[in-house]
Amino acid sequence: MTNNFSADIPAIWAKEQQAVFYKQNVAIQVCDTSFKSQMTFWDTLNRPYRSTDEVDQYVRGTDIVIDDKTDTNEQLIVNQQYANGFYVDEFDEMQSAYDLAVSYGKDNWEYLSNQVDAVVLWEYASAWSTVDDGTIWGTGGNGITLTASNLLKTVSAVKKKLRKNNIPLWELKAVVSPEFEEILIQYWAEKATPLWDDITKQGSFYRLFDFEFYCSNQLSASATLALGTNPTNGDTVTIAWQTFTFVSSIGTTAGNVLIGWDVDATRANLATLINAPSTTTANWVALNDKNTLRKFKNNVTATNDDTANTLLVVQKWIGKVEVAESLTAWADVWTTTKQKQYNLFMKKGAIALVVQKTPTIKVTQPAKKFGQNFLNAVLFGVKTFNDGAKKLISVELNSSTY
Repeated sequence: MTNNFSADIPAIWAKEQQAVFYKQNVAIQVCDTSFKSQMTFWDTLNRPYRSTDEVDQYVRGTDIVIDDKTDTNEQLIVNQQYANGFYVDEFDEMQSAYDLAVSYGKDNWEYLSNQVDAVVLWEYASAWSTVDDGTIWGTGGNGITLTASNLLKTVSAVKKKLRKNNIPLWELKAVVSPEFEEILIQYWAEKATPLWDDITKQGSFYRLFDFEFYCSNQLSASATLALGTNPTNGDTVTIAWQTFTFVSSIGTTAGNVLIGWDVDATRANLATLINAPSTTTANWVALNDKNTLRKFKNNVTATNDDTANTLLVVQKWIGKVEVAESLTAWADVWTTTKQKQYNLFMKKGAIALVVQKTPTIKVTQPAKKFGQNFLNAVLFGVKTFNDGAKKLISVELNSSTY
């Protein structure tokens, strides 16, 4: 005889849903947020800088040359606006084992806050100075392959650049990747000294050469595609997990790129699709996945270079641009030494941030529905002014193996 008690065994639901792990934000710790009090209502902050002149030798009894002075204005414009939202039916909320509005509301708040950080860390391009492989006696223009052996050389080069810019060396901050942090830990661990014992106890290995280190998963990154030969029908490149297919007849498949009359035209078609991913034309087919579209619209840009026969792709928010290719021409590849990750070293306040509207849920009642919309949005502006640019150093690491 076989017993069957399956009807008596209850299905048990956990008291809480699984955890969602969010990226950690650093913008407030490193930015200048002091302008917020002046920007309660307005959308533009004007901040001029003065011209400079060298001194002249003075000859007694002669006229001193009177210099003309010129002020140049720069503006922080509060024009970065992002939003998200979701709907919860009242019956679903009533019968669900979980508080859906609270759970998804927290997720959306974190995603918007992450986007603020991503835009702030995009300011690497505004840095007055960079430190790359050439700075530490390697090949100029290439990313640094960071190791415990060249860590001090890299960070000391940053400090030298700040000195050369006449920047006072206090309140120094560094926003680095987990890969950079790993090397930092290895460097201190290899010391095996009483100092290391004290550092590990205090957790202060995040300081080196007066820099206070913050770890972020939201650094900007880039990759450079060498594309000097017109692709063959069916060749592909993959950027940020999206495949783009070069075709001789455009078709309807998302990500198709028409092969032009020469390679420059083809490369331009690809760049334009990346920069306008929701638009379909005779030369390319728009992306159609919701989240992929948002990723490209918000965080990915491409620059075509007909002279160098390259396509530069830069992505916010990720730390590394995931790329691949299946191109017929053997020389057309993603150049490994040009796959870069941009770590930021600065004097605190180098980047100005004004958040006029922090992420805050707004609940609305949609017509003819027995539930509620939960809407969230953020409004902010970011600017690296001329004086801030001198306080900011971009450290370019080789990210090809990350």
